[in-house]
Amino acid sequence: MTHWTFFSDQHWAQLYPFGFSHQKGQLRWGGLTLLEQWNQLFESALPTSVQLNGSDVQQGINKCLINDRWIPNADVAKILQEIKPGQNVSCGSIVLISWSNPLPQQAMIEWEGAELIEHPTDIFLRCGDVIQQQWNTLRDAWQAKSANETILPSHVTVIGDTSKILLAPGARVLASTLNTEAGPILIGPGAEIQEGCHVRGPFLLDQNSILKMGSRVYGPVVIGPRCHIGGEVSSSVFLGYSNKGHDGFVGHSVIGHWCNLGAGTNTSNLKNNYSTVSLWSPAKQTMQPSQLLFCGLIMGDHSKCGINTMFNTGTMVGPGCNIFGGTFPPKNIPPFSWGGDGSWSTHQFDRFVDTARSVKARRDEELTADELSAWETCFEETKSSHSPL
Repeated sequence: MTHWTFFSDQHWAQLYPFGFSHQKGQLRWGGLTLLEQWNQLFESALPTSVQLNGSDVQQGINKCLINDRWIPNADVAKILQEIKPGQNVSCGSIVLISWSNPLPQQAMIEWEGAELIEHPTDIFLRCGDVIQQQWNTLRDAWQAKSANETILPSHVTVIGDTSKILLAPGARVLASTLNTEAGPILIGPGAEIQEGCHVRGPFLLDQNSILKMGSRVYGPVVIGPRCHIGGEVSSSVFLGYSNKGHDGFVGHSVIGHWCNLGAGTNTSNLKNNYSTVSLWSPAKQTMQPSQLLFCGLIMGDHSKCGINTMFNTGTMVGPGCNIFGGTFPPKNIPPFSWGGDGSWSTHQFDRFVDTARSVKARRDEELTADELSAWETCFEETKSSHSPL
């Protein structure tokens, strides 16, 4: 029997502003977390495998530890079937599989074909391909049907191939246009596209999320579970449990968990001079060229912004921030920042916790003791960056 769990390597610092709550397989990649994808892979490749949580592992068990930035695919299944217990696998200097009781170094396997998440921008850059790849998996997971296997309401207009629309049980589409010419449209369990929306695929609306009246979506776009999204969205990913409830543009962006964008929030995703966008580098503690022509906002968990907030190209917002004001905020907003218009302070931790509890309660969820402890650690570890901007 293979006992397996995840480990996080040092490269996770480069996935800022997404931290502990997205590690250990919790990062959403398309319509599934990496944990869900690895579970499916182990079930097919190694039916006798058992996933373990670190705190529950008995001493003496030789655990298979999987790099939690590694994206599983069909080729990975072959690796899992071929390796021996204790045989580590690497991709260059990156460890992919590490055992708690490894075989001698010479038994290590070098595999160059690994797909790894290297940077937060990978999430929006690759989401279109991921939507295409997960069609069959999500159809089975959701027990969904394509639109040519069911009856769409007469008030819904489809442009393109109807068979490229996937509808899960409880999904609703009301008086909207769905265009599948550039890619499929997947609508999850209990998700709703309200009246007057215009959607171009590839597009994934996950479980119990709502695309609000009159929204315009230019794929590829992924909206994770339990989000409320309105206005204009292009080439972006909402990882889940977040709101953009009103008009405003979000393009080439990634929005974390439990975020809220105030009415009229806009992101710039293209510079006026059409030069490449610079992004904050946690390793070098400075702005670095990204080689991207299009890049908008990367926002960490539990961050909020007020009405009419304007974000410049390539803005990174750390977790736990509260942003407001009528001018462009800095392109690097450190964790737990509070302010705007040139006046910044540290978001008081007790106020952050109160807000986090209130926000989660709106989705009938609680801030657990483990989450609170992890956020306390995050707050303490990032204190050096809390000084006013």
